[in-house]
Amino acid sequence: MDRGTRRGMRRGRLAPWAALLLAGCNVGPDFASPVPQVPAGWTEASLSPPAYARSRAEAGAIDAAWWESFHDPTLTWLVTSVEQGNPDLEEATSRIAETREQRRIAYAGFWPTLDAQASDTRLRISENSPFAAIAGGGASATAAQPNAASGVPISTGPKPGFTIYQAGFDAAWELDLFGRTRRGVEAAEADIRSAERQLDNVRLSLRAEAARAYLELRGLQARQQIARQSLRLQRDNAQLTRSRYGAGFATEVDVANADALVASTEATLPQYDAQVTQAMNRLSRLLGQAPGTLRERLASAAPIPPAPPAVAIGLPLETIRRRPDVAAAEAALAAQTARIGVATAQLYPTLRINGSIGLQSGNTVNLFETASRFFSIGPALIIPLFEGGRLRAQIRLEEARQRTAAIVWRRTVLDALHEVENALASYYGDQGRRDGLRRQAVAARRASNLARTRFTAGLGTFLEVLDADRTRLAAELAVAESAAAVSTDLVAVYKALGGGWEPVPRPGGA
Repeated sequence: MDRGTRRGMRRGRLAPWAALLLAGCNVGPDFASPVPQVPAGWTEASLSPPAYARSRAEAGAIDAAWWESFHDPTLTWLVTSVEQGNPDLEEATSRIAETREQRRIAYAGFWPTLDAQASDTRLRISENSPFAAIAGGGASATAAQPNAASGVPISTGPKPGFTIYQAGFDAAWELDLFGRTRRGVEAAEADIRSAERQLDNVRLSLRAEAARAYLELRGLQARQQIARQSLRLQRDNAQLTRSRYGAGFATEVDVANADALVASTEATLPQYDAQVTQAMNRLSRLLGQAPGTLRERLASAAPIPPAPPAVAIGLPLETIRRRPDVAAAEAALAAQTARIGVATAQLYPTLRINGSIGLQSGNTVNLFETASRFFSIGPALIIPLFEGGRLRAQIRLEEARQRTAAIVWRRTVLDALHEVENALASYYGDQGRRDGLRRQAVAARRASNLARTRFTAGLGTFLEVLDADRTRLAAELAVAESAAAVSTDLVAVYKALGGGWEPVPRPGGA
């Protein structure tokens, strides 16, 4: 037989297996991105009164670097530094590394396996075994044979045992005929996307939390300053009241009321000090630093960064597409859909090609001789016949998990829509409240000045001064609180809209 004929015969034997490999398919459902049911526009954007509805609904207008719209260098530094050393971000990053290694594990299923092996095996074959004759005799071969020299019978049956020495390589390759490996890789890829979007969501949340904590800090410091300024004014009033009491123009009750107001304001200062310290510590925690690290940098009070006069909020569908938590939920749904295919493929036959090559001998002397070489190669087809219902139960389990993932995705979309509407409602409402409180504070300051002037001129009572001062202090504190609330509300709007994150870069070799 010539070489060409032998080559043709080998190709003929391989053709059926090649046809099976090429005919491989993916069982199980293919994933299709769900279509969210969202309104055409935001309800709050259309219903808010124009007197304080300063945001405009524009498509595709969200600024990724939204924190820069506050024009506060310290705020920008905090937001851009929050990713350095934050343990929550490090945990999310580590989870991405986990999923990428899971993908490598899944990809390994496409490749054959190769193992080196060496063994020293002691065997004893039953004398009644059909292999006994091969090993050296059997029951029929154990008849005593006379010794040629002495005539004493000698047994020629099998010895009690023998040793097999073997060294070589074992290879196996499972052909992915029904897509079990491909679906596994598909699920692993989706898990990576989900982990990456979860990291993006952590980044978005951290930036928003850093901005919110900073704005709350500035609001607390503003109220702290107002309380200190009011305290100085109240102490002056108390001193003036004592002087007037000594001159007979005020009563002892007036002095007691003045001292009581001073003590009341003094009692609020330790509370503000504690709240300021806690706000600084929250920022230190976000930056992954020890408590007190930022005190020197943030101890000096600064104005509350005002919200910009106009904010683009985009459209609901754009928000759903932009939000990383929605994208993470969709990727998790895709992964679970692929796992249905992995489970379904278990119902189908498995085709493996196994092979071995090496050296084998009954002693170590001739183990490495040419005559000790051996090899084996051939396909193995495994068909699941009875598994006690385990395989179909696994499919139903994965289908149930897919339904759960779909519910989570729908809930995430619904939560996103409500989060934006609620954030817009708070933002619009607090703008109106802030403007009203500003007008109240102007009137309260005017009333306080008039009451003091009337009291000094002997035309009014000190009780009027005390009431006016209390009203003024409360109004100014409320203005500072509402100004900080408007700015923090805008941060919540940006977070709800999904602004301020960039997709995780995916290295080509990952």
